[in-house]
Amino acid sequence: MSTALRAANRTLLAIVAAIAMTVGLAMTARPASATLPSASQVTLARTGGFAGVHDCYVVESTTVHVDTAYLIQLVSSWQFRRLDAAYPASTPGADRFAYTLTVRYGTGRTKTVRTVEGADAPAVLWQAIGLTRQISLDTSPTSTH
Repeated sequence: MSTALRAANRTLLAIVAAIAMTVGLAMTARPASATLPSASQVTLARTGGFAGVHDCYVVESTTVHVDTAYLIQLVSSWQFRRLDAAYPASTPGADRFAYTLTVRYGTGRTKTVRTVEGADAPAVLWQAIGLTRQISLDTSPTSTH
């Protein structure tokens, strides 16, 4: 192998090593806050409606249900954590259900989001509301399902 070819190979290896080192440092230099704590409990209060009901649905991270892991992942996501505190209805209406969704995280912190049936709230909130209610109903010992 010629001297010029060896020099080119060494230069190429040095560049590859420098890139690998830079990528490795970037991956290990993440701040500790980059990993978000998972939710440990999701509580949904549903009030109102025609009959003026007050229902409470609770899902723990340990609740045995096919959708529990998905719900916990959903409410632990950045999309959920960035939700506003409230999404009111754009038009008044009687007999709507009001929802208060409270998520407790492993750190002890909580996030509460309120909305009303028919409000223009993000899909991630409606998914969390629906899943919390369904999982709680499915796993309730008094459930009629």
